[in-house]
Amino acid sequence: MTDLSVPTLQFTDFLVFGACAAIFLCAWLLHRQKTYFLCFGASYAVCAAMAVWFVDFGYYGSIWSPFGWSLAGATFWIGLRLFDGRPAVTGPMIGLFLLPTATHLGLTLAGGSAVAVNAGSTIAYAVHEAAAAVYVFRTSPRRSPLRHLIAGALLAIALVICLPLLPVSEASVRLSVIAIFIVDHVTSILLTTAILALEAERAYAAVARMARTDALTGALNRQGLAAETGGVTEAGIIVADLDHFKAINDRFGHAAGDAVLRDFAARAAALLPEGGHLARLGGEEFGIVLPGHDHNATTYLAERLRRAVGGAPVPWKGSAVPITVSLGVAMLRTGEALSESLERADKALYDAKTDGRNRVRVA
Repeated sequence: MTDLSVPTLQFTDFLVFGACAAIFLCAWLLHRQKTYFLCFGASYAVCAAMAVWFVDFGYYGSIWSPFGWSLAGATFWIGLRLFDGRPAVTGPMIGLFLLPTATHLGLTLAGGSAVAVNAGSTIAYAVHEAAAAVYVFRTSPRRSPLRHLIAGALLAIALVICLPLLPVSEASVRLSVIAIFIVDHVTSILLTTAILALEAERAYAAVARMARTDALTGALNRQGLAAETGGVTEAGIIVADLDHFKAINDRFGHAAGDAVLRDFAARAAALLPEGGHLARLGGEEFGIVLPGHDHNATTYLAERLRRAVGGAPVPWKGSAVPITVSLGVAMLRTGEALSESLERADKALYDAKTDGRNRVRVA
């Protein structure tokens, strides 16, 4: 019964590997810039080929066996690193990639028995897979359950391939080989599903950021500011408005106006303390929320921003666009809505404008 089940499991292993390869390769064809999909697809394509060719599953009688499986594992690990935005390989990774094949070759040349060669190659490949699992466990975000699932699947592969090495009966060894097939089935499905779920999670996060971020300046928009400051009860509020912005658009063009807005946002962000929030409220008006800042600290930051903006023009196509900014300051009081404090800061900004611009006024 056990003997008859192995060819069937070998065939289903090929189907599972092939299906995973097809899914990732199709994803890569749809998004050519996402090279990690190509790596995952190539890894499973190698696994599918090995599942057909490598009849004695769980044993490394030929040097091509550890080479093929370590190639599949290495390609998958490279895909994980590219997915994380990291360099494809490191020096230690290359050593781990070569370890199973080098172990097999070294033990063979040293005259080791078939059992010793198989044991050494198996353990070396298990170390390779376990190292990949450790990488996933240690790479942020560490608390992601999906990443834990990926790491656990890789670790399960590392453990199960060592089962045939245990000193047990022949029948138990055959059962352990079947266990390898079953774990291959399950982990392949888990890995593919988890990676695609991570990709979807990343896409959702990107859309959420876009919904809360001003596309031109990279600052928050009103919705994003409200979301980021929802739990804030006391804070300093600054509302800033670029002076004579329409004149800048009329004189230098709207593209120059966009450059001025981006430059202002960059200067403001550079001065922003930890925990502070910058948002574009509309047009050339920006809001800053400073949780935990008192009246003096908020006014001081507003004055620093005014000087930073007016102190240097914005370069634009060989020209220099002079800019200044007017600012209004208010305090978010306990129990007060953010919109109310923004309105009071906006009134102070209006005073700064009517008093001659390029100055700070406090509500």
